[in-house]
Amino acid sequence: MVAVQVMQKYGHLSGVDVGPVDYAKYAEAFGVTGLMIRTADGIAPMPKKAMATEGPVIIGVQVDYRDNAKVFGSVDQNSIQ
Repeated sequence: MVAVQVMQKYGHLSGVDVGPVDYAKYAEAFGVTGLMIRTADGIAPMPKKAMATEGPVIIGVQVDYRDNAKVFGSVDQNSIQ
């Protein structure tokens, strides 16, 4: 999403390609339970699973950003300046 906005505003990319982050693994690195939603079918059962887990829980959501350029293509250019 940031890459699309940077490209629209400046015409080139800089410092926006940081790679994927697995927030569930990141949470586990700090001793917190990390759960990951990878599909739409995984959304509904996740809150119940998280509530049944003792201690803090971080829920990561895998997002497909491929359509962001289409979404931001319809944004008024004055709104991102």
